[in-house]
Amino acid sequence: MNRYSLSKVVRKFNKIRKPECYGKTVKNENDSLLIEFSGTTASYSCCFDEHFNDFSFMLEDQFGVKFIIEDIKRRNLDKFLVSYKIFKQFKKEA
Repeated sequence: MNRYSLSKVVRKFNKIRKPECYGKTVKNENDSLLIEFSGTTASYSCCFDEHFNDFSFMLEDQFGVKFIIEDIKRRNLDKFLVSYKIFKQFKKEA
């Protein structure tokens, strides 16, 4: 996906959420991406994953397509790797 548009989303997210949570692009492909999240509340907040969902809504606003969280991995005590994928809805045949 467009690097400039993605960096806009990351900068906006970080401006709003930092220091509690901030993101960094690890991998950017055509229909998926990998974001590393960390911050002051990563290691103990019960709702830290809500930041991941909020990021997907910001992606949707920027790119006009729905993104889903494909995988969440805890990298260490205060870092998470979150995989996002463009959601492709298939129509049922009548």
